[in-house]
Amino acid sequence: MEVYNKEIFCRTMIVNEALFGQTEDQLRMMMKEVDTELNFDFHNFYLCLTGLPKKYYTSDLKLNRQDFVRIFEAFILRIQAQARQAAVEMMHAVINYDGSKQIVFLIKKGAKTESEILMFTRQIMETLEAEYQKDERYRQSSLANFTVLSELISDYSTLAAAFEKLRKLSRLAYFDMRPAVIRSQDIPQGKGDWNRIRELLEQIELLLFDKNVRKLELAVHELFIKEVKPSFNFDLGYAVINDLNRLTMKLKDQLNLTQSSASLLFHLDRYFSVEETEKAVLEQLRQIHQEAAADYQRMSPVTQQAIAWIKQNYTEEIGLQETADYLGMAPAYVSRTFSRDLKISLSAYITRLRIERAKLLLMETNMRIAEIAVSVGIVNRDYFSVLFKKNTGMRPQAYRDCYRQ
Repeated sequence: MEVYNKEIFCRTMIVNEALFGQTEDQLRMMMKEVDTELNFDFHNFYLCLTGLPKKYYTSDLKLNRQDFVRIFEAFILRIQAQARQAAVEMMHAVINYDGSKQIVFLIKKGAKTESEILMFTRQIMETLEAEYQKDERYRQSSLANFTVLSELISDYSTLAAAFEKLRKLSRLAYFDMRPAVIRSQDIPQGKGDWNRIRELLEQIELLLFDKNVRKLELAVHELFIKEVKPSFNFDLGYAVINDLNRLTMKLKDQLNLTQSSASLLFHLDRYFSVEETEKAVLEQLRQIHQEAAADYQRMSPVTQQAIAWIKQNYTEEIGLQETADYLGMAPAYVSRTFSRDLKISLSAYITRLRIERAKLLLMETNMRIAEIAVSVGIVNRDYFSVLFKKNTGMRPQAYRDCYRQ
């Protein structure tokens, strides 16, 4: 097959060296050693990165090496013919050095306008997408060929940096998994609405104990599709996943969930799109909801009412006496009933809520420690610091510093 002849093998090796930072002098020495010429002028050209990363072939589509060769050989033959017809000078190579097996094209600008280059890049995307679509496994998946195009590269010295930027841009397919050609200027610089995200995370925790699972589904959907997806922000995505992991671990202890700790943890890198992440998170939360709902129903009405009231008021100076006053019952009876149902004291439960809220504020805001203490219902800064360290093993400032590193 064409993809295995010596010329293409050497060209692929040399192009990979160039993309991953080899100097121009070393590159020319390498070409001389393997008796290969690239015949490409590294001035005023574009990079185009296309194709699914290798992990999707193996883990999601179950395609083997022969499938890969079949798809890309047909694709390359077609796109080479289109390049000749459009009078586009280009060179291509499979990306081997990072194991992605994506295809990179070096496209000369020549006399072409930026619009013409973009139009040809769309041909690249559509041609490869058409080859993927011939495979039933691809058609049945939610994957798509997300193709990215660099800005104009003036000379060889900026090639490696431009390629690294392009690889990062390619990862943004996670937020917009569809057949498309994307340039850096097409990506919105979103940060997400952290206030709304916090509200949704708090709602999700409450809704895990609600009889109506549909409310939980709607909150998870809004979190991922209306907040995470349009942000194109991996920091936000990882932060949301970390918060959900903290929630599932807390619920495991609180509800004695039957699932293992490993199965309750979400890993953003396992999912190829926001939609797949939403699906995985919702599937796990539905299972927790079933156990939580059953556990909640076993609680006495006293404990249920106490939990609901505490979650609405724990940022104020409340404790056992205030909770008992709200319920109109004796503090001793409320304390005994609460501890029996949750296997944790009422004061410890309030402290847990306050510490979790404080963690979020330490990570996501620049509020002073004293301000955070007051905002979670603890007026004494020193007492807050002692309590925080007792529950986390770290003082508040150390926790913030650790997270931001």
